Amino acid sequence: MKLFTERLMIRELCEADYPEFERTLNDVQKSVFGNGQGFLNWLISQYPTMDIINGLISLGIFEKQTGTFMGTIGAGKHDDLHEPEIFYHVLPEYRGHGFVTEAAKEVTRWALETYDIPYLIGTVAVENVKSQRVLERCGYQLVDVHSLLVHVTNERHDFKYYRFYKTR
Repeated sequence: MKLFTERLMIRELCEADYPEFERTLNDVQKSVFGNGQGFLNWLISQYPTMDIINGLISLGIFEKQTGTFMGTIGAGKHDDLHEPEIFYHVLPEYRGHGFVTEAAKEVTRWALETYDIPYLIGTVAVENVKSQRVLERCGYQLVDVHSLLVHVTNERHDFKYYRFYKTR
């Protein structure tokens, strides 16, 4: 699967993406699967089902002209809320140039056209204002603030809860 925007190509990850993909991971993500390669392999294993309602799909964001890896974006079932959620992470050198907004708009469109869901959610830590602005620029509407369990750390944190409705 490949999606294209004006500047980006969004596609399934492959093993060759590992060196750059590893830069997007935090220590907790690496420890859950033993290492970053294990996590990437698990993500790749999810592609045959392409299920964002019961699983998740994580895709790579690449610069369209050069093929340079910029980060990841995807959608999948939120652990606590059990609703399909958009998620993204772009490497620091690509932040602040509108790439995440461009990718998030395209993945939101794809998810709502591909799956029989009424909306896609986004959850963002209350202190992460830049990520909140991404969702807002994409048309997501703030609904509430939820205290959610971050399962990999077993800690609760406050998150802003957004929705983007199919009928919008």
